[in-house]
Amino acid sequence: MAPRKVFLIGSGPLPMHNPSEMGFPALRTRQFLLPLLAAGHEVMLACLTPRESDSGPDHESTEPIRLSVDTATGEKSFLYSVVRPDEPGRFLSLRDLRGKFGPDVTVTAGPFLPMAAGARAAGEEPLWIDVPGDPMSEAQARAHRAGSSDPIHRYREMLGWALARGDRFSVISDAQRGPLVGALGLAGRMTGEALGHEWVHVLRGSVEGLSQSHRASSRVPDGFPSLGRDDFVVLFSGGYNTWLDIDTMFDGLHGAMAADPKVRFVSTGGALRGHDESSYYRFVRRAEASEFSDRFHFCGWVPADTLPAIYDRAQLGLFVDLPCYEAEFGARTRILEALEAGVAVAGTDFCDQTTELAQTDMFHSLPARSPSAVSDLIVELSAAWRAQGHLGRQAEGPSWKVLRESYSIDRTTEELLAWVAAPSRSPGGVAIDFLEDYWQELARLQDRLEEVWNSPTWRYLGRLHRLFGRLTGR
Repeated sequence: MAPRKVFLIGSGPLPMHNPSEMGFPALRTRQFLLPLLAAGHEVMLACLTPRESDSGPDHESTEPIRLSVDTATGEKSFLYSVVRPDEPGRFLSLRDLRGKFGPDVTVTAGPFLPMAAGARAAGEEPLWIDVPGDPMSEAQARAHRAGSSDPIHRYREMLGWALARGDRFSVISDAQRGPLVGALGLAGRMTGEALGHEWVHVLRGSVEGLSQSHRASSRVPDGFPSLGRDDFVVLFSGGYNTWLDIDTMFDGLHGAMAADPKVRFVSTGGALRGHDESSYYRFVRRAEASEFSDRFHFCGWVPADTLPAIYDRAQLGLFVDLPCYEAEFGARTRILEALEAGVAVAGTDFCDQTTELAQTDMFHSLPARSPSAVSDLIVELSAAWRAQGHLGRQAEGPSWKVLRESYSIDRTTEELLAWVAAPSRSPGGVAIDFLEDYWQELARLQDRLEEVWNSPTWRYLGRLHRLFGRLTGR
C-alpha cells in the first residue's frame, strides 16, 4: 500500500499535550491521528484549538511544525498547525494550509466545526467527513438549554456544507447511520449514479491507551479532597453538556448522601466554554446550598496526567442523560474512559453503546428522570463495595474485558484506513440547487469582512467616526 498525504482537520489541544480541558473532539482527533500515522501515511494535522488553551505548542507562525507521537507501530512524526476556531479567517487559514500541503485526501475528525471546515477547505481530492453525533439533535438540546433557536439555524447551515461536499462519512453509532443517510437524501446526494455507493460508516469511539499514556506520571491535582478509606466516591468526569440531566443527577446524589454518610461526589471537568456554561454552574449552586455541601467536591478541569490517580480513588462513574434524540443517536466516551481505568459505571441507557455495555459486568443501567433510582443504586453499590471490595456483577453477556477489543483504535478505524488506502470521489455529484458555489463565495467574503472588522485600521476608523459624531452633535 502506497502511503498517502492526508490533511487531517481536528480539534485540540491533543491529549499528548497534557491539557487541563480535554473533551470528546480532541479524543476523536487522537483516535484518527494515531492509526493514520501507524499505517505509514504522511499526515498534516490542522488542529482547531482555542487561544485560551493552556497546553501544547501554541505557536503563532503560519508554518506547520513537526511533532512526534507513539503509535502501535512505533514513534511517528507529523506536521502540526494550530488554527484558531473562534477568530476571523479560520477557513482561509485552513485553505492555505491544505493548498501548501497538497494532500491526496482530506479527513475531518470530531463533531461540528471540523466537518464544516473540511467542506470549506478541501479542493478536488476525496473528502472523508466525520459526523460523530447527530448535529441537529445536538442543536435541539442546545436550543432547549439556551432558550433560543439560533443554534438550530447555525448547525443546519454547517451540516449543509458537509452534506454537499463529503465523499464518505462516518458516524458514532448504528442508530445515527440512518438519520445521516436520510439527510444525504434531502441534500440531493442519493442520485441514480450513486446506487450501491456506501456513503456512511459506523466508527465507534475509542480511548484505548489513553489512561496508560499518563499513568507513569499520574498525580492527584492540587486541591483534590482528602478521602477516607471507606468513603464511596462517585465520580463525574468531563463536560456538563446540554443533554445532561443535572437535576435528576443532583437529586439522586443528594438522596444517596442522606441514606449513606460515606457517599461522596467528585467532579472533574465543568462548563463547556462557548457551548454550555449554565448547566455546570447551576449544578454547583445546588450543591453549595445543600446540607451535604462538604461531600460535593468540584475540582474543575484538571491536567490529563492527573486523571489516572483520580480514577484510582473512585468506586463508581456516574452520568444521567435527558431522554432526547441526542442521547439515542450519540455515544458516551466518558463511559469508555471509566471502564478503561477499571471503574464501574452507572448511567442511563439510551444509545447503542450503553445497550451493549449494559450486558457486561461493569455497567449498571438507570431509568430516565428517576432520582430515587439513582440514589437507591448508589446506596446499594456502596454497601456491595464495602462487602466485597468491587462492583462487578454477573454479566448477561460478554465481560467488559472481552468486549473491550471491539472498542480498540485499530478495530474502530478499519474502514477509515481502508478508504484512505484507496480513496475515491463519490459518484453523481450534487444534483440539486444547493447553491454550493454561492455559499462558498459568500463564506469567503464573510471571512474577509471579519478580518477587516477586527483589524486595527477599522477599529481606529470607528473611534474617529464616534469622535466626529460627538463633535458634530450627530
